Amino acid sequence: MFDALLLPPGGPLLLTLLGLLICRWRPRAARWLIGTGVLFGYLASISLSSAVLERGLDLPALRTPAELSGSGAQAIVVLAGGLKTRQREYGGTTINDLTFGRLRFAARLQRASGLPLLVSGGYRDHDEEPSEAAAMATCLREDFGVEVRWLEDRSRDTHGNATESARILLPLGIRRILLVSHAAHLPRARAAFIRAGFDVVPAPTLAFSSGNGELDLSDWLPNARTAVVNWYLLHELLGQWLYRWRDGA
Repeated sequence: MFDALLLPPGGPLLLTLLGLLICRWRPRAARWLIGTGVLFGYLASISLSSAVLERGLDLPALRTPAELSGSGAQAIVVLAGGLKTRQREYGGTTINDLTFGRLRFAARLQRASGLPLLVSGGYRDHDEEPSEAAAMATCLREDFGVEVRWLEDRSRDTHGNATESARILLPLGIRRILLVSHAAHLPRARAAFIRAGFDVVPAPTLAFSSGNGELDLSDWLPNARTAVVNWYLLHELLGQWLYRWRDGA
């Protein structure tokens, strides 16, 4: 609820609506709110903002499975990104596109390294089965031919991914891990796993920007895909701030 009101499109719409509501009594404040809402909505939907937000997140560099397999890690941990419900072709609930992208890279990484896999994600749609972790294990086994060693299906957020994975792996003497998630999610996830006691080697996948550093007219034009990317990047930036405030870091 909090991020829905703060992040676009909710945040810009809320500012604009407040401006319209008070325009009769506070015209100057109303103009400021409406202008800020429109500007926020515009900036949240252009590619130039994506580049700025990614710099603020300090994303880890992308590396190949061959490069990561020599890291000395003892296991691979893959973080869930959500579920999709009522998918008839898959018999009901299955993983969403975010999770699938992470699993695809994790499968390649497992084949290159031979390391055991832990899948982490306890969300269940309306508390019904399967959990994210169970759906992830099914996808890895049936679609990629990769078996999962451990299922962590109690967590509900990134902090929980870290603490619940620690309950499973640290007693087994597994401390150094390859942590697989989207590049934009890994700075926050890595910090959470380090606080939980792990030695983390980031294994990022699916960075959003091309990183060529060249600007053209299209970078200033709003588009729907960029709005989705910027929402995700803003969500991660807000998550980093909240985690630092909560943990006193």
